Amino acid sequence: MNMWSAKGISKIMPIAVVALVLLVGATAANAQDREGRWEFTIGTEYQLSTTIDGEQGTGLDTKNDFGFTIGGGYNFTDKLATSFGLQWNGIGYNATATDEDGAPVRISGSYDQFIVAGNVVFNLLDGPLTPYVGAGIGWTWIDTNIPNGPPYTWCWWDPWWGYVCSTSYPTQTENAFSYQAVVGVRYDFPNGNNFMKVGYTSQWMNFDAASGTPRFDVFTLDFGWMF
Repeated sequence: MNMWSAKGISKIMPIAVVALVLLVGATAANAQDREGRWEFTIGTEYQLSTTIDGEQGTGLDTKNDFGFTIGGGYNFTDKLATSFGLQWNGIGYNATATDEDGAPVRISGSYDQFIVAGNVVFNLLDGPLTPYVGAGIGWTWIDTNIPNGPPYTWCWWDPWWGYVCSTSYPTQTENAFSYQAVVGVRYDFPNGNNFMKVGYTSQWMNFDAASGTPRFDVFTLDFGWMF
């Protein structure tokens, strides 16, 4: 695993600062149970590098990268809950492709990854500090940012700038069914409304052209509100 860079840390700081300010400013109240309450979360994640083997000697080595999360959930009891959310990452990679003669071609770039997932979560303890485990399924959509067609241009009249034209390139996209296992620690703050979670997720994605089922390991930090 590579060490976290200053650039990466700068990405996580704005979310952490905003969340901490909101938590500190929350009105103190008696602690409340989780049972029967909805919750909302925002956070950041750090996806570790992995290797994806493809067909005909092709492959992809992804890099460590930060991303963002937003989600919600419902607590059926103090221990049993469900969670759902959206994850976004911009992932750098180094790839090996092959030309028409079978010779390797090196490619570097980045792709955008969006994951919608839902989990069943079990908190091991009733109290405010509890480890948790969970599992779920999801859907992954990836924009490779690799052009796969000719550019197209459209123009319009803008009230400020006059006649404006813009050119875009269609890019190759991929979809995959995904499933995951999660484990972590949750702490409910004494005000009874706010909480934070530190977790670890293993995600498996079924890409058609991949050899096997690639696994992606992700660390997460979430701040949440119950209502």
